[in-house]
Amino acid sequence: MVGVRSNQTLMRPELDEIYQARRRLSGRVYRTPLMHSLWLSSLAGTEVYLKLECWQRTRSFKVRGAFNAVALLTPEERERGLVAASAGNHGQGVALAGREFGVKTTVFVPESAPVMKREGIEAHGATLEEVPGIYEDAEEAAIAWAKEEGATFIHPFGDPGVIAGQGTIGLEIAEDLPEVTGVIVPVGGGGLITGVGRVMQALGRGAVRIVGAQGEEARAMHASFEVGGAVEVPQGPTLADGLAGGRVDLESHRRTRGVTEEIVLVSEAAIGEAIRDLFRYDGIVAEGAGAVPVAAILSGMVQLRGPSVLVISGGNIDGARLAQILRGD
Repeated sequence: MVGVRSNQTLMRPELDEIYQARRRLSGRVYRTPLMHSLWLSSLAGTEVYLKLECWQRTRSFKVRGAFNAVALLTPEERERGLVAASAGNHGQGVALAGREFGVKTTVFVPESAPVMKREGIEAHGATLEEVPGIYEDAEEAAIAWAKEEGATFIHPFGDPGVIAGQGTIGLEIAEDLPEVTGVIVPVGGGGLITGVGRVMQALGRGAVRIVGAQGEEARAMHASFEVGGAVEVPQGPTLADGLAGGRVDLESHRRTRGVTEEIVLVSEAAIGEAIRDLFRYDGIVAEGAGAVPVAAILSGMVQLRGPSVLVISGGNIDGARLAQILRGD
């Protein structure tokens, strides 16, 4: 449950918390490759690298934050059981963490969640609850259920422990590419971009440009930047289902604004093109949310100024949908 907190909480996680998260996650998540992309480098006029979180456990970066948050719970909090709301990837991460910690887990998803993600949640042993409507409806149902059952709710992007787990991606980028000048990050609720941005700031990499990317049909954070605060926007069908959500609260807005002033929007057509080109040129299977940074380059929304990293945040896309996109349907 996200509410307005103190400024001290809003500045978390600190760098030490992110290093602690990495130690906590050692042996539980992968250190994913940073792969040079020849075609994107040629297109952008500078060296472009892909941070392949689509090759992470559960095929999504979300497992980093989920594992760290669950590891930080007290035994009593875990004993009460875990509950999460998710468009799919956070739910898989919490489900896997729950299984490895031996904790009963329930995940609420909107009925539009991709089949691959729903099956992944159940494969990791969690109870799946589908909710009519959009992500916010699933979140409301999960919070109500957690209160009723006394279970521990694991927020997908508002928990400092979750953000610290996502921040370990920033540590890996900084170590693997010390000369990095820019990072383009998919943005939904802001947990990933906040974690990566905190690392760059704390390591004295303030000159590293952090850019958030969203789809036009999943643009709540972009809208919050336009109005300067909490906002609710209509949400349409989108290939970037992992970024879907029609509301941004004030705390999420402030955290994200603390690491970047740039959120760019890309079209659904550009996302589809990015998915196709990643597969065609790099052999990478990316879901819509994971392809959004590439779409930002293809559509000219971001001009890179030096060696840059695009975070390919996930690869959970239904096979039939992928085939349709590759055919150009």
